[in-house]
Amino acid sequence: MAGQSAGPEEGGIPRRATTAGDVAPMSFAQELLWLLDRAAPGLTAYNVPRAIRVRGALDAEALRGALDTVVARHELLRTTYRSGPNGQPQQVVHAHRPFALPVVDLTSLPADAREAEAERLVMAEATTCFDLGADLLLRARLIRLAADDHILVLVSHHIVSDGWSKGILFRELSAAYDALSAGRAPALAPLPIQYADFAIWQRAAAEGPELREHLDYWRGRLAQPLPTLELPTDFPRPAAQGFAGSRRDSVLPNDLVARLRELGQSYGATPYMVLLAAYQTVLHRYSGQADIITGSPIAGRTRPEVEGLLGYFANTLAMRTSFADDPTFAELLERISENAVDAYEHEAVPFEELVLELRAADAPGTPSHAPLFSCVLRMEDTLPDELRLGAASLEFLSLDIGQTKFDLTLLVAEVPQGLRLALGFRTDLFMPGYAERFLGHVRSVLEAAVADAEVRVSKIALLTAGERAQLAAWNDTAAALGAPATLVESFEAQAARVPERAAVVGADATLSYAELNARANALARQLRSLGVSSNTPVGLLLDRSAEAVVGLLGILKAGGAYMPLSVEAPAGRLATQLTESGAKVVVTDAAGAGKLPASVQAVTVDASGASSDANVDSVAAPDDLVYVLYTSGSTGTPKGVAVTHANAVHYARTISRVLGALDGLHFGMVSTLAADLGNTALLPSLIAGGTLHVLSKDVTTDPARFAEYVAAHPLDVIKATPNHVVALGTALPTTWLVVGGEALRPEVARTFLNAGTCRVLNHYGPTETTVGVLTHEVTTASLSGQTVPLGKPLANTHAYVVDAHGNEQPVGIPGELLIGGAGVARGYLKRDDLTAERFVAFHGERVYRTGDRVKRLPDGSIEFLGRVDDQVKVRGFRVELGEIEQVLRANPGVAQAVVVLRDEALVAYAVPKQAGYAVSHSDRPTREKLVEWLAAQLPEYMVPSAVVLLDALPLTPNGKVDKRALPAPDASAAAADTYVAPRTPTEGTVARIWQDVLKKERIGVTESFLDLGGHSLLAIRVLGRINKELGVRLALRALFETPTVTQIAAIVDTELRAREEAELARALAEIEGLSDEQVRGLTTGAGEAKE
Repeated sequence: MAGQSAGPEEGGIPRRATTAGDVAPMSFAQELLWLLDRAAPGLTAYNVPRAIRVRGALDAEALRGALDTVVARHELLRTTYRSGPNGQPQQVVHAHRPFALPVVDLTSLPADAREAEAERLVMAEATTCFDLGADLLLRARLIRLAADDHILVLVSHHIVSDGWSKGILFRELSAAYDALSAGRAPALAPLPIQYADFAIWQRAAAEGPELREHLDYWRGRLAQPLPTLELPTDFPRPAAQGFAGSRRDSVLPNDLVARLRELGQSYGATPYMVLLAAYQTVLHRYSGQADIITGSPIAGRTRPEVEGLLGYFANTLAMRTSFADDPTFAELLERISENAVDAYEHEAVPFEELVLELRAADAPGTPSHAPLFSCVLRMEDTLPDELRLGAASLEFLSLDIGQTKFDLTLLVAEVPQGLRLALGFRTDLFMPGYAERFLGHVRSVLEAAVADAEVRVSKIALLTAGERAQLAAWNDTAAALGAPATLVESFEAQAARVPERAAVVGADATLSYAELNARANALARQLRSLGVSSNTPVGLLLDRSAEAVVGLLGILKAGGAYMPLSVEAPAGRLATQLTESGAKVVVTDAAGAGKLPASVQAVTVDASGASSDANVDSVAAPDDLVYVLYTSGSTGTPKGVAVTHANAVHYARTISRVLGALDGLHFGMVSTLAADLGNTALLPSLIAGGTLHVLSKDVTTDPARFAEYVAAHPLDVIKATPNHVVALGTALPTTWLVVGGEALRPEVARTFLNAGTCRVLNHYGPTETTVGVLTHEVTTASLSGQTVPLGKPLANTHAYVVDAHGNEQPVGIPGELLIGGAGVARGYLKRDDLTAERFVAFHGERVYRTGDRVKRLPDGSIEFLGRVDDQVKVRGFRVELGEIEQVLRANPGVAQAVVVLRDEALVAYAVPKQAGYAVSHSDRPTREKLVEWLAAQLPEYMVPSAVVLLDALPLTPNGKVDKRALPAPDASAAAADTYVAPRTPTEGTVARIWQDVLKKERIGVTESFLDLGGHSLLAIRVLGRINKELGVRLALRALFETPTVTQIAAIVDTELRAREEAELARALAEIEGLSDEQVRGLTTGAGEAKE
């Protein structure tokens, strides 16, 4: 390297004497981009394209000369990048050669075709990648649309350019053009230094004490635990970070911008800080996280010598803001202002060095997330108001090249109308509507802040007026369904209308409507004699049978509320429920009577006396209790849900509207009376003149017996959980299959549709809102998402998605589901405290807090995400168990799957489609294959530590997965964590490179790069070393999808073998084309060489 001379000022950056072929180190920022380019060849996310409309007379040769002047002036624009002899990144400055400006003349095309072709040419130029080792990193093309109308396309690589450089480039270009077009030589002031001088100085400064002091600040500011921003996304986050992107724009009008400036001045904040407060507020509200870090690019030109240099000087600061204690916007702005001032004082630390120094990505950075932050806010540098090339005016065209570097990037630029907000977003995570809504919510926050800066962040209304109107329209479900009535009145009307029709079919008996009514009358009179009247809970302890329906109706006719009790429940649980409910009477049979405490009066259906056609005088009103159903809570303590006649009749009527004409249909009840799942069959059947088939447990748990039953007794409607239907096999109803009780997976729904025997209805609702409140008819078109939607509200029902503070959430943003309307139950029997907690006031009505985590889709449907309390934390990351289950079920060999958290580790349970095969069967998914499947599609922290293969998932009596019955993973089946030494030369090389980069003394070939503390920046370094030393071109994704030494070495060996085979094939092809004499000459020459 050439010697150095004194700088332009004492203590300034020295300037070296340069010659062609001069070599210098890269700056830290350049090194990162170079490594990233080597690890991900062909990446265009770091192209910096600019398209400028030039209107007016233009001298193309003067323009080429002006560009040539700029390239000659700035060494950086004729520099290439390589790995030096010692493996260190280097930049090589080349001698200047005349700059080329190709001109494409489109004037011969029809006028309407020119613009389209120009746009195509611009995008082709903008999206062509650079070879950093060979290319000039500024290229240009001039497109001629007319004699006085052109488009100038300039594309540089980010390694030689930043936002500040844009202004330098166009000022110098304009000045040089003006001179050349007038016949003068450009007279630009000499540059004090070149970019390579800065890189040398920066590397030396990094070893000094001043940088250590700055690093100490950042260590404190970014102390662990560092958060990972878990924004809700439209699509599952892939295993590795993608760069495909798009952009949406909006404009803040000048009057709002003026008020923002006033607000900032009131609190000593710049407009950027006000915008940052709004941006982070939306991220906070979307994610629900109180610790937010975003990136803030800054010019990084802290030295006067570099102010006029083209180059990549920009640095990015990590702006960390706490939303703890729910600050007002004014308090938030003060926090941000204070943090920003401190950050600017310590901006000297290059971001790349900060990440490596902190090893911050050990916790929050993974292959799927950028280190430290995944969202950025950047202010565009403003150019002079009137940029010109001579007499021609310049207009910068908006370009979207389909690439982005972060999850979300908010670009802010001054325009004549105010401030333009352009939101770049990853298209593998978000749909365009997400970005459009986000921009609207940033504006909502700003408008709220200028109206009242003392508003709490949690109270800021994100929703726009249009969004509020749309939510109200989706909840406009009012419908007249008939006069209020009791279930008894509704049933008796059918008994009078179709007395001879079969009302209930059970293994024990088949009863007509008249017979069922008469027997229920007899039981009712006996219960009346025992003091049963309106709102009296009466136990119903009967197995699935026609007699159970007699018992149920008899209790209702007496005025009481039936309380189903499970025949499988132990005596202690029965006693608890009877005591808590205050029930003194239980309708049962001889077997059940023996399980009851002595304090309870047992009444058997078969001994209830002679039947009677005369109906019992009604004492119940629509608002009285119809049933009390005990459900298990998250605490494990059962609670009795008190449902009224009005609730039950409304449900029966409204679900009947969805299912259509039900008169005479046969309903299959395949679940226990002790859960309200079967009420979808029971209630509509009894009020609409249907026939209810009460199937015994022996039939509903045996696929063969169930198929036989359905063959002998065709069923029109069945309601069951999806897992129960799958377990029952291929026997389906003829009209409607209604599924509920758990999430319906697309692949399962597809099997139901493919059977082609019936329509499929996904039906959701907690017991507390009377059986069901949302419905969605499943079609092929609705199977494209991660889960089948729960649907939209039934008539007279309202669905709200709210955050922790009770704000309605925008479309696509998760929250808790609140249900209001005619189905909301009275509450929990004798549990006023719990009733007050779960049944609350909202929007002027009484609603039930479901505890279910959902989001609203763009069409207004609700999508289920899991329980609010079902989110878990794994190594600091928030994890949705349902998302892992969805990916696992998508494996072609997996029929069912569930994921749980055991001992702070994720454990997956899978049932292969070839159920019953031995684990060793070649067609059955293995633990290892399933782990690989998950690792290829999920972020590393979401890959379970263990996978357990089962012949079947354990189910509760209600047909739901019994997570408590899942076996613990077999520790002996897990991969041993003992050290395994390299076994091949390639494994040895890969392990050595890992040890060097990860600073580990020893790395075994089965250890994961990710578990060893690897992150995206270290991965770039590792891949660069592997590709250089082993002569391959592995992509960055390989290290995350196959993260062990053995796996990487196998990929390397495969690539090397393929290359050797290709070279051998080429050699053989060449030899085949030689004459015998030429072949003899080659072999003779080889022999002589040996000697």
